[in-house]
Amino acid sequence: MTVPNPPLTYSGNPLDRRALLRVDADQLRDVLSGDTARIVPVWNQKHLFDATSQIQFLSFTAMTARWNIDALSPVFLGYSDGVPWFALGLPTSDVPPDLGLDGEYRTLNEMVTLLPSTDASILAYARAMIIWHENHQYCGRCGTATTATEGGHVRVCINTTCTHRSFPRTDPAVITLIEDPTGTRALLGRQARWPSGMYSVIAGFVEPGESLEETVIRETFEETGIRVGDVQYMASQPWPFPSSIMLGFRARAVTTEVSSGDDELEDCRWFTREDLRSFAQPSSAYENLRLPNTFSIARYLLNTWLDEA
Repeated sequence: MTVPNPPLTYSGNPLDRRALLRVDADQLRDVLSGDTARIVPVWNQKHLFDATSQIQFLSFTAMTARWNIDALSPVFLGYSDGVPWFALGLPTSDVPPDLGLDGEYRTLNEMVTLLPSTDASILAYARAMIIWHENHQYCGRCGTATTATEGGHVRVCINTTCTHRSFPRTDPAVITLIEDPTGTRALLGRQARWPSGMYSVIAGFVEPGESLEETVIRETFEETGIRVGDVQYMASQPWPFPSSIMLGFRARAVTTEVSSGDDELEDCRWFTREDLRSFAQPSSAYENLRLPNTFSIARYLLNTWLDEA
């Protein structure tokens, strides 16, 4: 059965990525220097917004007046409605560089609910690419410095006896709504580092040599002691914090006794739909508990389950 992916935040990117254009350095430079190019500055993993929460763009003239363009290596993101988009990673510093633009640098998660979904998805893409560049300045094989090429979508070792090529990576993680054998309770847990009172569904990274369904089964047992079956795919969401894609599943528990094994969760328990609906409600038994943010796939999985009864 084909399940259409819901319009989750950070998905629905409108850009035509034009991968074939990445290998034409001369044409890319012409596109970058054109009047319509939108260059998104990224400083310390933050984006620049004006007082009305609009993205602030850097012009080619302003960029080249401050930095050597070859040293910064803008990343070509693609085209939207005939307009080319680029991401520019600014030098890391305690104080943001003066770009001659009004605004404030904010994190994407701070601003996401104020942005059009298309803008949020483009910024997520830009953020992920810049973080990848920051983390791959040196060759993983020989330790020599690397340089960006192909519109910022490849890094090449400058050691002529190595020339190893690195590509942007995405780390797959599963996130699962687990219901009890009767379908009347859902399993939620919380990590100590999360905001106070927040509970969410069970998640974990895919390990080498296992399928997504096997990851769901393994992660659930490791974190909660619960055995599950009937694993079904639901949806996916890009999650560039820093470089993941969340693969949403639903699974049915075949055991119900919770016993945290790997100490990743400080608490884990079953909740009915009535329990979850009373989260953060004054005078309820769960008034100090909260669900994940509305823009997360975790909340989508929970809301889908809640809407069934």
